[in-house]
Amino acid sequence: MRGMAPPAPRIPRPIRIAFANARTGDLYALESVDDAERFGPHAAAQVAAVCAEPLIYERLFRDRLGGHPYDAADGLRFLTWAENHWREGSAFVFVITHPRAGIVGALDIKSTDLDGAEIGYWLSARHGGVMTNAVCLMRDLAWAAGYRGLFALTDPDNARSQAVLARVGFIREGSMTRNGETYWLHRLGRA
Repeated sequence: MRGMAPPAPRIPRPIRIAFANARTGDLYALESVDDAERFGPHAAAQVAAVCAEPLIYERLFRDRLGGHPYDAADGLRFLTWAENHWREGSAFVFVITHPRAGIVGALDIKSTDLDGAEIGYWLSARHGGVMTNAVCLMRDLAWAAGYRGLFALTDPDNARSQAVLARVGFIREGSMTRNGETYWLHRLGRA
């Protein structure tokens, strides 16, 4: 009907879906960050440890933080930001947890645009073999919530991230410039 807002996606919460590392078989979980307290008192430090890893820090946080180190206060801001987005229903943020290491990565659906929401992710270098399965789970949650399309942006030299997207079914559709930087654009539509 004219004048009505499009339906908002609904992802049930809390989410905790166990899955295996494709290389080692170790168990991990994809978990919604709708209640950051359930990850315990060390969660902010766990986020900070991953985000301070050189590759993640250089690609995602050096410019945002003006060269300052990513610390536990930043990790707490991330968890609070993620929880607030769940509460508002404006975005859906998940973490990847490992039974011994705690939080080792994160993924998100960045908007409620059912026709084309952006996704993003980061993962500790110590936990390779996890991201493809995690993105597949998040994709399936997105489809169940009513999303019809997703897209992701990658640095042109980020072959590992591009490989994850290709394994999930995303197709590279050219490039996009954002804030003066050129990224490769990858899209996935619901089959």
